[in-house]
Amino acid sequence: MELDRTTALSYFLRFLAGNPDGDAATRALVLGALAPMGAIAACVYAHDGDESLELAGNYGIDEELVSGYRVLSLAMPMPLAEAFITLNPIVLPESELVTRYPILSTEPSLVDGTAMNGGKGTLVFVPILNSGVAIGGVIILQADLHEWQPADWQYLDGITAALSMWMNNQREILVDRWRRSAPAPQRDIRISERQREILELVGLDRTNGEIAKSLGYSVPTIKKDLQHLMKLLATHDRRSTAGRAREIGLLPERRRGE
Repeated sequence: MELDRTTALSYFLRFLAGNPDGDAATRALVLGALAPMGAIAACVYAHDGDESLELAGNYGIDEELVSGYRVLSLAMPMPLAEAFITLNPIVLPESELVTRYPILSTEPSLVDGTAMNGGKGTLVFVPILNSGVAIGGVIILQADLHEWQPADWQYLDGITAALSMWMNNQREILVDRWRRSAPAPQRDIRISERQREILELVGLDRTNGEIAKSLGYSVPTIKKDLQHLMKLLATHDRRSTAGRAREIGLLPERRRGE
């Protein structure tokens, strides 16, 4: 198996040396370098130099699903964003994705993992580092539940090092190619109109009683919706919920004096 991994990584390095486009590189990643680890799909993201990760390559994930995640805001409580910010990989059973990251429950095709591998696989979210600085990330889907061992991490280090060299050379080209070939707005979080109204009033520092009176609902209903929004946005109080909502565009920025 070690020889198989060494051979797979060697071929992958040679392929990347030709500076392929993102989809071709991701295809080689899945079918070549990650094949000994049972990978069936992957997405590669490049840091846009600002506050987002942008899709640079995809192989194996349904295009309809990927289209909603072409841009990942680093402000969103999502696994790849977390891995990128902390510089630590995240591994979890596919069936636990929505439980661990409730914000993804707003994407109906992700519920229970039915859009990927029926909830039966393992998802791995890994930052791509260059000189200790994150420049991108990769999402890996393995066909089965996989208990990662030290040898697996050592092998993945080699793969991400290869991706780092390729991405560092190609990053601007990759992001520009995506923007020209498949422009798409950042995905919106799906919340109800009532929840959006509640967010707006929370952003204006209204109390639950004031919100209930203004919208014509009971205070318990307002509390329940607020709890759902906090869980969705991974926040713990009203102020941070309003702040997170502004960060990802659910609420407009407050003007001075408001």
